[in-house]
Amino acid sequence: MRYKKSISVKEDDILKEIIFEQLKDKALKAGDSKIAKEIFSARGNWVLSQHLCPHHPEILASVSEEVEYDESLLLWHVATELCYFTDTTNSEGQTDPTFDEEAKRKREETKNKREICKILSEYMLYLLVMRPTMMSAVLGIGQIRFQDTCAEAKKFFPKGQSGTSFEIFNKLFGRSQSELEPRWREVCKALLEVDTVVKPIKVKGDRSKSLLFDACMLAEDLNELKVENRWTIMSEVWVELLSYAASHIRPNGHAQQLSKGGELITFVWLLMAHFGLGDQFRIEAGHARAKLIVDK
Repeated sequence: MRYKKSISVKEDDILKEIIFEQLKDKALKAGDSKIAKEIFSARGNWVLSQHLCPHHPEILASVSEEVEYDESLLLWHVATELCYFTDTTNSEGQTDPTFDEEAKRKREETKNKREICKILSEYMLYLLVMRPTMMSAVLGIGQIRFQDTCAEAKKFFPKGQSGTSFEIFNKLFGRSQSELEPRWREVCKALLEVDTVVKPIKVKGDRSKSLLFDACMLAEDLNELKVENRWTIMSEVWVELLSYAASHIRPNGHAQQLSKGGELITFVWLLMAHFGLGDQFRIEAGHARAKLIVDK
């Protein structure tokens, strides 16, 4: 619990707005049961199919049906961390006098989406690791993958080495984000500098379930996208990963959280119910109704 922190979601929060608008848009598109089923079962692949062309097969493969949900979640969590701490969105255009109001607005929007990716990434990992009972329907071997990924990160940064993640972890408690960010940036740059042309599983086999360097490859592919597109796509993928888990968690799991004040994921589930997104909420047929029309 040492690293747990809470973030307030305010009434006019951009996070709420993006979640609401994305689910509302999907509800409008879910005209028939086939499309509704596709949207309901999407966990990033619906968003990516709308935004990306076939020239980015590695990104599309990270959320394909062949990849388990917990694997996709961990891949995108690590990739988000790597993209977040090596991104230059905060500094771009700061001293450029040619930046007009529209450019400033777009930059601010990109920064907001970048922060949303970070928040949802950390939140979903928290649920995966700290709420395994609630997430059991989508958990798979997520705990093993998480432990193996942590173990590989520790091997990459040996204990005692100056400026390593171990030093950061040991000094994390009580430090602010602004104090730690330069150190995290060094760590993320070091990971992205590793030559990961060959898939890690071909080198080490499948005994280890670590996704560290698979996520590095995903982050490299995401970094090839334009910065505005990157954070727009990533924020929408995270909302889809969140809504997929929300709709697949058992209803009694959500109900138990309400007695403790509720989780964001539970409110997303209720919003999906309101929009009719989900197998248990769609009504394909009902009692016949007759409408009486009387001519004047």
